[in-house]
Amino acid sequence: MSNSNSSILRHFAPGWFASVMGTAVSAVAVFVFRDYVPFADALQIFFLLASVVLFLALVVPWTLRWFLHFDAVRADLRHPVSASFFPTMPISLLIIGIALEKTGHVFFDKQTLWNMIQSLWALGSAGILFFALVILSDFFQHDEMKWESASLGWLIPPVSALLVPVLGGSLAVEFAGTAWGAVNAVGSLMFLGIGGVLFLVVMTVVFARYVFHPLPPAHLAPTLWVGVAPTSILTIVAIKFVKPLSLFFAASPEAEKMLGFLSRPMGVMMWGFAFFWVLLAFFVTLSVHQKSPLPFALSWWAFVFPVGAFTVSSGVLYQAVPQPLFLWVGLTALLGLMGLWLVVTWRTLHGVWQGSIFQPHPVKPAVQK
Repeated sequence: MSNSNSSILRHFAPGWFASVMGTAVSAVAVFVFRDYVPFADALQIFFLLASVVLFLALVVPWTLRWFLHFDAVRADLRHPVSASFFPTMPISLLIIGIALEKTGHVFFDKQTLWNMIQSLWALGSAGILFFALVILSDFFQHDEMKWESASLGWLIPPVSALLVPVLGGSLAVEFAGTAWGAVNAVGSLMFLGIGGVLFLVVMTVVFARYVFHPLPPAHLAPTLWVGVAPTSILTIVAIKFVKPLSLFFAASPEAEKMLGFLSRPMGVMMWGFAFFWVLLAFFVTLSVHQKSPLPFALSWWAFVFPVGAFTVSSGVLYQAVPQPLFLWVGLTALLGLMGLWLVVTWRTLHGVWQGSIFQPHPVKPAVQK
């Protein structure tokens, strides 16, 4: 292996799979607004195929790095910023699974499709649990963890756990009455508990850090947008998990009806916080950019997936609560998502061509308030 290739492997950032997440969620975002999007079917297929190809291209160097440069992997796992991006790999499996659920019937028969989705869910969930345990156990054993090292990138592990029930709920319905159906339902509820509690704890810690300490360096400003994702995902879970719960717990028709009723105001409340954080993230990012222009980095993909998750949550909520607000906000978010994906994809490809994106990011000072 040449020195240049070896250097690329050694410095291959764990956050590369955020590009897969942002691409796959775009397929789902188009699906939820397919009645309002020209050529929706073609766009769904494009984003699905692009995410699969991208995943296959990235998983090779990502895996080789574990064998050829484990010391670098270990250093990243112990780093308070880099470590949080490792779950993006198993998250990608779940998002591709969700995209396949919406579009995969074009390529596979029903049984094959759902077996593939089940495999992606199992692998993704196992990977998410593994990295959550490794990262948290290592963080707990740090001799000293400085407040300045915290960022909203720390929300990625909770977000990863919250995504498990999004796909797991669909699988619980599809495999209801079987052993896998029970595994999907129970596993989804367990991960919902893990992600929900971790979200509250981590959000509290990072919120305090952002208030009482200088903001993270400018190249980490996009991670502020990760705060949009948790309650966007919880909006989807609140609306979509009624049927899986009713089936698994053998709820009466009356109980299912009541559960469905309660899910809608819960979804609106969760979506409301996500909408608030979109506005907050926009204004803070604009302020940071005015003080110190944002340099392009892989962290820019942190703009894409959260906006995609918010777009999907708006579409899901509009289907359950058909108010114009959710439709117009969702369509606006979809336009923003398409624009962001194009810009970040172009900048990423340009960085790959130039080779600059494979260099370790220089340490930049925090942004003063």
